[in-house]
Formats: sequence, structure tokens, C-alpha cells
Amino acid sequence: MRLFDTHAHLDFPQFDGDRSIIVSMMREKGVWAINVGVDLQSSVASLQLAQENPHIFGACGIHPHEAKSFNAETEAKLQELLKSGAVAVGECGLDFYRNLSPKDAQIVAFRAQLRLAKSLDLPVILHERAAWPEFLAILREEGPIRGVVHAFSGDYLRAQEALSLGLYLGIGGPVTYPKNEALRQALRKIPPTRILLETDCPYLPPQDFRGQRNDPLKVRYVAEKLAQIWGRPLEEVAEITFENACKLFGVKP
Repeated sequence: MRLFDTHAHLDFPQFDGDRSIIVSMMREKGVWAINVGVDLQSSVASLQLAQENPHIFGACGIHPHEAKSFNAETEAKLQELLKSGAVAVGECGLDFYRNLSPKDAQIVAFRAQLRLAKSLDLPVILHERAAWPEFLAILREEGPIRGVVHAFSGDYLRAQEALSLGLYLGIGGPVTYPKNEALRQALRKIPPTRILLETDCPYLPPQDFRGQRNDPLKVRYVAEKLAQIWGRPLEEVAEITFENACKLFGVKP
């Protein structure tokens, strides 16, 4: 069985003590991953991880928290990185929950990265928190866009709005949390061909690991929950979502 974690941050300091061990175990267990940049430095690190490990791919982007530092120079450097083997732009988007960058700066950086993705024919890895109306409006204005709504935890209405734009939904550890019944109900109605697995490690571990560091090996628990929700064998869910990831990101196992 093979699994694809479409959103990992293995370059983050939480993995400094055992990164090589985790990466090796992923290879042994058949776990592939997209390592996702949040700024220029982590985007460089993502590409380096990808170059060193055939089961890891790199995405380069500027997270909305870092949008305050986005300017023409940043955009030029990001474009250069994206042309150096990245499989996606991101993560990018809007985060009006923490507002670590001004809203206007977030919108400028988001639109610029959507346009970069279109010009380079790359999919986008989208971040949204407490900004859904603005997020949707920008996607519609800048569209059509290929990509995934990372860490999706909305209800069926939001899922339909995202799916109507041709987007995939990234499902991670929160699908296992007791309070997320609306998400589980939505997933019963969503075509499996539009779902990607993810961990967002080191964050958002599955329920049984709350309070611990997440890692790509735990993507299996997300697949197990989806298998339960859909009433399908785990191996089938793993293969469907693996193929979905390969299709969106244009990679081949």
C-alpha cells in the first residue's frame, strides 16, 4: 500500500533531531509527500529535500503570515525557485484569524502567487482561515485555478463552493476529531476523486496523537478514518487519494 501526504513541513525545526530517520521510514513504508514552503527560506529547504529524496516533492510559496514581507524582489526570487523543480505554488492564501500580516498585504501576495501559478502552469496549495468570502471571491476573479484547499474542515456547503471551482480538498488529522462531525458528514457526499490526504506536520496530529508532533507516517490514520466514513477498504482509499495527488501535482511514482 502506498500513501501520499500532500502537505508536510519536514524542514521545520521540530524535525531537526530525527529528520533523516522519518524520511527513511517514509521510504520504507511507501509514504510520499509534498514538502510545502511558507517563505523563501523554507521554499529553498523544500526543494533541497525533494532533490535528495525521490519520494518527496517541493512546493514554494509565501504563507499569509509572511505576506508583510512580500514585494517585487520576493516575487522574483519565488518565481526563480518555482522554475527550479517545484511541483506547486504554496502555501498561499488568506489568514484573517491570526492576522500576522495586514489584510491588504495578504491579498496582494495571494493574488500575485495565483498569477504566478497560472503563468507557470502549476497548481496551488491554498491556505484559508476566517477569510472564506474574500478567499472565494479572489479565486473566482483570478481563476480558473488548479489546486487544493489545504486543511479543509468546512461543511458541505463550503465543500461544494470549493469543488465548483475545480479544487481538491486536503483532509488531515482534524477529520478524526470528535467535534468535526460536519466535516465527516460532508465527506460522505463528496466524490473520493476530489480528496487528498495530508498531515500539515508537525501540526494537527490525528486524535490519538493530540499534543504530540505530527509526521507523514501518521497520514495512515487519516486514510483509515476516510475508509470508515466511505465504507471502503483502506487500500482502495489509499490508492484513490494517491492517484489524485499524482494527477494534481503532475508527479509519477
